[in-house]
Amino acid sequence: MSTEKRVLLINPAAVPAMPGLAEALRAAGAEVREMNTDDYGALLDALEQDWLPVVLKAPTA
Repeated sequence: MSTEKRVLLINPAAVPAMPGLAEALRAAGAEVREMNTDDYGALLDALEQDWLPVVLKAPTA
């Protein structure tokens, strides 16, 4: 993975949907930012700065 890849992990739930994902992406060379949907301003700013958005869903039981 390119060191220029910037991934924005968006977690709409209060509980982490995929523990370990951010660390794995960082280990592969990505710059990772994690946020929830509570701060719309920060979310929109990150999207404007060309972060790749990834919305995480909790796995179904």
